[in-house]
Amino acid sequence: AGTVLLDADSEPQRDYAVLVEGNRIAAVGPRAELAARFPQAEQVGDANMLLLPAFVNAHDHGRAIGTAQFGVADDLLEIWLMGLGVQPALDPYLAAAYDGLRLLQSGVTTVAHSHNPRSWETMAAECEPTLRGYRDVGIRVAFHPPLVDQNLLVYADHERFLAGLPPGLRDTAQAMMQPPPLSRDDYLALCADLYRQHHDAEGHMVHIQISPAGGQWCSDELILASVEFARQHQTRVQMHMLETRYQAMYAERRWGKSFIRHLDEIGTLGPTLTLAHMVWVGVDDLALLAERGVGIAHNPSSNLRLRSGIAPLAEMARNCLHLGIGLDGHGLDDDQDYLRELRLAWTLANRPGADEPMVYARDILHMGTRGGAEITLPGAPLGKLAEGWLADLQIVDCRLQIADWFCSSSEQAPIASPQSLISALLRRASRRDVRHVMCNGRWVVRDGVSATLDEAAIVAGLRECIAGQDPAALRESALRSQALAPYIRRFYAAWEETRG
Repeated sequence: AGTVLLDADSEPQRDYAVLVEGNRIAAVGPRAELAARFPQAEQVGDANMLLLPAFVNAHDHGRAIGTAQFGVADDLLEIWLMGLGVQPALDPYLAAAYDGLRLLQSGVTTVAHSHNPRSWETMAAECEPTLRGYRDVGIRVAFHPPLVDQNLLVYADHERFLAGLPPGLRDTAQAMMQPPPLSRDDYLALCADLYRQHHDAEGHMVHIQISPAGGQWCSDELILASVEFARQHQTRVQMHMLETRYQAMYAERRWGKSFIRHLDEIGTLGPTLTLAHMVWVGVDDLALLAERGVGIAHNPSSNLRLRSGIAPLAEMARNCLHLGIGLDGHGLDDDQDYLRELRLAWTLANRPGADEPMVYARDILHMGTRGGAEITLPGAPLGKLAEGWLADLQIVDCRLQIADWFCSSSEQAPIASPQSLISALLRRASRRDVRHVMCNGRWVVRDGVSATLDEAAIVAGLRECIAGQDPAALRESALRSQALAPYIRRFYAAWEETRG
């Protein structure tokens, strides 16, 4: 490429190249030198391109199709979640393949997939085709099936909530409060089976992880068992945490302390844990999280769309936390554009005030590459173009969105500083500028098109899935959710009044 960023902190290199053999980077250096040493090597790229490490999507759900397209309006998380039942059930292979394809076209070669089962009864059967879909499209995946065992509809005061419902809605609410028909032991056995069959600790194409889905939805016993599983299997736990104000209030109401302090007291904080969202984390808890080595997956678009708020990313960075950025399958434009997500994260991170901590473009790029890899695929040498590292990279066309003079190989063109070049990339580029993507030494996107699967065939298969759904059943589910929504809103509004 005309310009190469070896990582988020290195000086940009002019007219540079990376040599790939197998799934590793074999050499890095001036293009002319490598071309002379290896004259038979295929050359991809040109002087108008920017070459940099591929991205890591540190938290997602593999939905394939955005929820808004099925009439699930953005709302408070506690209300929005009820509406997910109106989504048509998609074939898990096609959903993973399509979601992986869109991520690859956005420069992402690693995704943390927090599985949303079509039903708890079918979750075990969905895991293998989901993994196969990601494998066939050619993307790395940290796969964690979830489990919940409490507070499925509201976080506390269940009887008071039920008592406030009209008789006709009470049965509906009670049914939604029932825990899934999957015991903790059966869940751990499922994760152990998936680990034995699929976990790839050497090539890092698949990591099997574990997910008590969220602190408020999981008993201490389930969280502790999950952390112990991760320690025994040398894998990770990913858990939703403090996404909404009411989750933080739940902890204070139940234990009289923050969720983070409670998790620390029961012994679950540690370097195997990634917490997604963390919008409502107390600033006083950040030093403790850093001391324990906990990772955080930041999800700015989803946090805005679901009215959760803006996470204190600058304070997290100042406390030296391990940080990644995830799309959560709920980006602003429902298009899985990771560059736009980085742009949003950077823009929201810098708060008003001369005394507020600053987050720089290179910090955001680090979170989207090396930082995300550290909390998603532990031990994988990803996020840097260096000899011996895994060959995950992307080539971005600079001509339309990024200033030509940064990426031209002309001697008259000034070489950019890391900050100015990364700023131009994050401020202007989008998924449409990503031309070629390599994952594990294999071209998975060429000229913006999947090099592994037929996108049109996948889309046709998904359309067939949608057409085969029973619209009456989906409408019935939607009506149930809509009927309960005002009561849930009133329930949490009362929490606000009590707090006040």
